[in-house]
Amino acid sequence: MFTEFETKGRRCVYRADEEPEVLLVEPLDARELEGLDAELSAIKEGCKQRLAYVALIVEDWNKELAPWTAAPVFGNVPFGDGAKDILEIIETGVISEMHRRFGTLKGADVIIGGYSLAGLFALWCCHESDLFKGVAAASPSVWYPEWMRYIGSHKPNAKRIYLSLGDAEAKTKNAVMATVEENIRTMYDTLKGLPGVESTLVFNPGGHFKDPTLRTAQAFIWALRP
Repeated sequence: MFTEFETKGRRCVYRADEEPEVLLVEPLDARELEGLDAELSAIKEGCKQRLAYVALIVEDWNKELAPWTAAPVFGNVPFGDGAKDILEIIETGVISEMHRRFGTLKGADVIIGGYSLAGLFALWCCHESDLFKGVAAASPSVWYPEWMRYIGSHKPNAKRIYLSLGDAEAKTKNAVMATVEENIRTMYDTLKGLPGVESTLVFNPGGHFKDPTLRTAQAFIWALRP
């Protein structure tokens, strides 16, 4: 059973164990809520911690999760620069509200994660904020224009970073999106060289749309390891 609240004008849904000791945060499209039971069940099966999980419902995926504007890469919908606003809502609204509801979360680790563009957003957040101990980035959109230049001049604050990709994701005629495997391998090589950062890169069978719920659960499970 999920509980809802609103913060900063945004709908959030959460589920929590008694006296949770770790907070998981994930931006979701409202349509993804139907798969949330399966995702959380898989996470619970794979970890021992008492968890609180909260999903921030995103209303405009391409606009709100993108770190800066970019021309359309597929279709005709451009990308916005709303990531900074969503990060602020998470920092000052979502996390604060979960602390208010669960005193055991004050001072607890926060892990941010997501799938696809939400995975890229999670990676961007850990470079912009020091509130996140871990990142669970499942099939993140690291093909995003200028992303590799960005990470070349910014260092992550998170201590644990999970990256994954479908092994067929780079097999696309879209020239921009075809860079995803090269980019994620380069990013992983960079992370491996950073002191104090533990990272992994996992290749899953299939393309981008295969088993997103399970892939996201696996990402959070790894980031939750002691």
